[in-house]
Amino acid sequence: MTARTLTALCFTLALSGAYAQTAPPAPPSPEPAAGDKTKPAAAPETMPDEKAYTGAGKITDPEKKIAALEKLKTDFPDSAYVSAATSQIFSTLIQKMPEQKDRIRKAAKAMFAVSAAKDKAASKRNMFATVASRGSTATRIADQLATGGVLLQEAESYARRGVKALRQNVWMAEQRAVYAKQKQKIPPPEEFAKDFAEARAARVGTLGRVEMKLGRTALARKLLEESYAVTPSDPKVAAALGELAAKSGDDAKAMEYLISARLTGRAPDAANQAFETLYKKGHNGSLDGLEAMLDTEYYKRFPNPIHMEAYKPTERRSDRMVLAEVFTGSGCPPCAGADVAFDAAMKRYSRQDLAVVMYHEHIPRPDPMTITGTTARYKSYGENGVPAFAIDGRKTVGGGSRDMAQEVFERFQKDLEADLETAAEARVKIDAGFHGGTVTVSAAVDNVKSESKDLKVWILLVEKEIRHLGENGIRFHPMVVRAFGGEKGEGYKIEANGKGTFDASFDLEAIGKDIRKQLDEYEAKGHRGEPFKFSAKKDQISRVDLAVVVFVQDDKTRHVLQAGYVDLGTPVGPAAVTEANGNHQ
Repeated sequence: MTARTLTALCFTLALSGAYAQTAPPAPPSPEPAAGDKTKPAAAPETMPDEKAYTGAGKITDPEKKIAALEKLKTDFPDSAYVSAATSQIFSTLIQKMPEQKDRIRKAAKAMFAVSAAKDKAASKRNMFATVASRGSTATRIADQLATGGVLLQEAESYARRGVKALRQNVWMAEQRAVYAKQKQKIPPPEEFAKDFAEARAARVGTLGRVEMKLGRTALARKLLEESYAVTPSDPKVAAALGELAAKSGDDAKAMEYLISARLTGRAPDAANQAFETLYKKGHNGSLDGLEAMLDTEYYKRFPNPIHMEAYKPTERRSDRMVLAEVFTGSGCPPCAGADVAFDAAMKRYSRQDLAVVMYHEHIPRPDPMTITGTTARYKSYGENGVPAFAIDGRKTVGGGSRDMAQEVFERFQKDLEADLETAAEARVKIDAGFHGGTVTVSAAVDNVKSESKDLKVWILLVEKEIRHLGENGIRFHPMVVRAFGGEKGEGYKIEANGKGTFDASFDLEAIGKDIRKQLDEYEAKGHRGEPFKFSAKKDQISRVDLAVVVFVQDDKTRHVLQAGYVDLGTPVGPAAVTEANGNHQ
């Protein structure tokens, strides 16, 4: 299915409405120019329709927001933002004015009309007639009506249209056309069959939820179970089945379904409350042990799909330590594939071979592991969306679902292993340790082999693992960057062909307070103009789970000359010392 396309970005997905939440979608960002992946992209000119759309998204008064979106549609009838504006009007009415049923009904018809027009235009261009857009739109309308609990009879009608629109032969032809247009290898028939089954299951699940809302329990259960059998990761379906099981008195089955919903990171609030109530019922009214139980279930249900042997250095293995910089977000669905791929990479390669740093971003949803430094780093690389990653400074974009991790891994494996056989262009030695509640780092750099006047040394404090269940279903986040060394966290200048010793001091309590302040301010400001609350604020830093990554980089081209890594372990004993080119620890 099209979700398998590796170039899927959260920006693009947000614009299409595929993962639309209460926050308005971000405008699309341009791809890097072909053959120029290390050069940061120039800031694009903001077009009038884009400006109008993003401006409307910042309006908090629902009537004024709708008026601004309607004006956009009138002023720019041919804009790519018309469809998104129509969808936002519908969402705003349901969320803010659910009692205005006539307006909601009219907005639903407008959404469906836009999708029908798209299908008509697509049918003229293709060898076959398509109902792809109207089918997905009908399901989205039904889903939002069911979630809002309004116009349920209309919701049922739209949900049935969505299911009926999925015809396997036409669907497969459409998918083949997508792959051909993007010049990608067309998957085998069995993969298409699996994707079709998943697409259909999602629509059947939506119909099941509508029937449940209408009180048709037997039919609802049948449809929901059919959907769950194919896609147990659908949080709304699992939550609905959990509710039905709890009402029937089957606590064990209810718990199984509600755990599935919880572990997606997108379970409805009511499902999370029902899960905790059920857990307390079996644990003397306490939530003690709940997170440990979820940890166990997570590892059991979501093993890493990538299985490979440890990297064996060839005779050409050089003295280079490769640096992987990963731009991700816990609220970014296609970031799951990239996150899992780099998890696998950290198992295949030792820390003598590979240092990974994760820069979390508020894309497309708020991420409590984002800091101002990671946001600045994202901007410095050209803001092309997440997930994105750079191997020794060579950046590319793309991700996908968890089961696409192998494909993501294969995208960077060749570059990574080629760099392992490329001589380092600098030498890095790190002396780091604890002094009370402060991590002190001294990084000695020499043997710099570059005439660039734009060289910088970067010293990063990273937390090796943070537990946070984001909306993309990733529960454990490795190598999360918590602080940057240098004045204002902007690194240290180094002379061309030079050397030097660079010192950083990280006061963990002060860093934690600063992160908390940043998160509080972001929450108060709202995410893209919409109010929200973090489910948790990850401002506490574990003293027993820290590491330091140092690298030398050309600040203009992004090329990384060499990296170094030291695991601080527990804050007891002598300072840890490592040299990237020799005696690794």
